[in-house]
Amino acid sequence: MITLKMLRQLGLFSSLPDDALARLATRAADLRLNAGAWLAREGERLAFYVILSGSLQLTKEVEGKVIHISDYRAGDFFGEVNVLFGIPALSSLQAKTDCRVAAFGQQQLQELIQSHTECGEMILESLRDGLKGGPRHAMGLPVDRVRVVGPQDDPLLTRALAFLKSNRIAYTVAEDSDSAGLSSIDQDGPAPALLIDGIPIDHPLTERTIAEAYGLDTRPRRAHYDVVIIGGGPAGLAAAVYGASEGLTVLLVEQWAMGGQAGTSAKIENYLGFPTGISGDDLTERAVRQARRFGAEIILTRRAISMERKSTYCVTLDGDETVTAKTIILATGVCWRPLELDGIEAFIGKGISYGTADMEPCNLSGKCVFIVGGGNSAGQAAMSLSSYARTVTLLVRGETLSTTMSQYLMERLATQPNIRVETNTSVRSVSGKGTLCALRTTCRGIDSRARRADALYIMIGADAATGWLPPGLERNEDGFICTGRDVLASAAWDEDRNPFLLETNLPGVFCAGDVRNSSVKRVSSAVGEGSMAIAFVHQFLALQREARFSRPRSVPE
Repeated sequence: MITLKMLRQLGLFSSLPDDALARLATRAADLRLNAGAWLAREGERLAFYVILSGSLQLTKEVEGKVIHISDYRAGDFFGEVNVLFGIPALSSLQAKTDCRVAAFGQQQLQELIQSHTECGEMILESLRDGLKGGPRHAMGLPVDRVRVVGPQDDPLLTRALAFLKSNRIAYTVAEDSDSAGLSSIDQDGPAPALLIDGIPIDHPLTERTIAEAYGLDTRPRRAHYDVVIIGGGPAGLAAAVYGASEGLTVLLVEQWAMGGQAGTSAKIENYLGFPTGISGDDLTERAVRQARRFGAEIILTRRAISMERKSTYCVTLDGDETVTAKTIILATGVCWRPLELDGIEAFIGKGISYGTADMEPCNLSGKCVFIVGGGNSAGQAAMSLSSYARTVTLLVRGETLSTTMSQYLMERLATQPNIRVETNTSVRSVSGKGTLCALRTTCRGIDSRARRADALYIMIGADAATGWLPPGLERNEDGFICTGRDVLASAAWDEDRNPFLLETNLPGVFCAGDVRNSSVKRVSSAVGEGSMAIAFVHQFLALQREARFSRPRSVPE
């Protein structure tokens, strides 16, 4: 335990009377860290820390790289800004050597400031220095690692920029190499360039080459796992966090970007614990950090192309690479349903988009935007765009939004003066010269005039992309995966036990999130199912162990 004598040796407490020191000593948490252990991670709530022995380093992860900010040694203290202002850690604190740290709560910190003049002055002086030093640290942080040379509307850049944005990778754009100070780059013809850490990426620009150059993991590190999770949306991320935290070896495979459709939401306002809402970006980033912290492997730009049941399950990834797993969790989510309209393909990526993966609200300032769809995703996109666009028009095929959108979101849309909701309305045609310029709609079968349209986002529901799965895996007529009671009712289950709630008709293969038949299409539901799937994985593995141990051994003749 921390003693009065230990605190007396520190400059911060040298002026305190013995009774005050004794009271602090009894209320302090005694933290002992081995070299390399984390005292605090970015985003965590902090205490007021006083270093008793050893040294620690303050670091911050920026664009995938860890930046060293400063060091702390015996006698130094940290966290007063965070505790007094109630803000989470903006950086991480890691032990460089074996350390011992005293941690004090907000009440003890306020007592030190208010009751003890010299001690309080030292803390307030450090507080002022910290507030002044923040901008200096920010100025010293590196600029974006990714630079794009060429017009943003160049078709060769469309998918690459969408991939960067979807994965929350910041980038800067220069229209030409001279303005970017990159005139020495040797480009073949007019093709745009993408540079990471100053090194051009060879054409063609694929998600895989970008991810590998940026330092993202694209290949599994093991051959065998306890559980392989296919899909990196909320359900898959929840499964990765709970699986890895409970000691399972976990591989999460994601084809495009972590977070799925939820990751593109400007604000999720009905998620438990976030009374003012949380963006899909923020929720996804926190979940990814959490999963990696517990040891889950996450690989990007890889697609599962087949799954086969042998003694264990064998999953083949594109590139003809395979991994085996005791269990599998299918959390592939869904893909946006295409709008059946003549000529629409010519404008995909040129004013028309499915979903909001490539949405750049600032590029739509003062423009007329249309969104086809009446679900929560469409409503959230409308709210996000309304701060920039001149008008945002929701085109809804049904009679009302009340059957497809949450009440809180409908109320928010109604308060936004530049958002219009047009029900019983469908898009009849689109037109433009190279890029979208106009569209024509029908309302109750009556044609309207052509309308100026600078952007059209299509969010009309989703389909299950489950064609790659084995024919023996039971799905409904729309391709959504059957689990639990649906499996049992169809007689597709041939085990001598009932399937678990989220188990498919293939024992040990579970399904969570939007791709599951009869699932509730909400972020919180997906997270709940992902964590529940791990509980069922543990029960399945326990049954497997029991079966092995109870199997009679052969007796030699």
